[in-house]
Amino acid sequence: MKGFAFVLVILVSSSVPAALPPQFSECLQQNSGSNMTATDVTEIAKVSRITYCQNQVSLIGKAELLSMLSNPNVNMGLSVSKTSYTSQDFIDMAAAGTYVLYVDSSRLSRDNLVALLNANVQLVVMSGSSGLSRADLLILAAAKPFIYNVNSVILKADLQDYVRAGVQVVIRTAQAGLSRQDILDVAQLNSERVSIFP
Repeated sequence: MKGFAFVLVILVSSSVPAALPPQFSECLQQNSGSNMTATDVTEIAKVSRITYCQNQVSLIGKAELLSMLSNPNVNMGLSVSKTSYTSQDFIDMAAAGTYVLYVDSSRLSRDNLVALLNANVQLVVMSGSSGLSRADLLILAAAKPFIYNVNSVILKADLQDYVRAGVQVVIRTAQAGLSRQDILDVAQLNSERVSIFP
């Protein structure tokens, strides 16, 4: 599989930097198909910031992505589970530009992910599908901070350990199985590292 469909969103304002990357939530959406080509994206990116998410099957491949990554106006998000790119492919892409990698399957090993962090890839680790253990997550955090998207039931104590280790935690309250007090206890450790999505 060479790639997949993408989402294209023209951002109208980017004056205030957010704690989470601009493509974070957009690239988590399921209905993100688009009929635009890599050439369309490249041309629009000459005049406006856009968000491009590869999270469905399409004809956009590595060569096109490398070209798109060279444009700082392209905010890119890639899915591990919806692509067939290797760890080396992802490292090659990191050399071309910055992007967010959604770790939504166990296809890449912990050591692969550490290498990607060291190559300055922004990881968004999905708690429900990454296949990573608590020990794995703490090893990743020791290498470099990443975003942990809590979309499955989790222990408050584990989240507290991740926040202490420097992880940016995003709590999906409907999926995390945490009480209001649990969430408060986690957020009070470092409110800048905790985002709540009710």
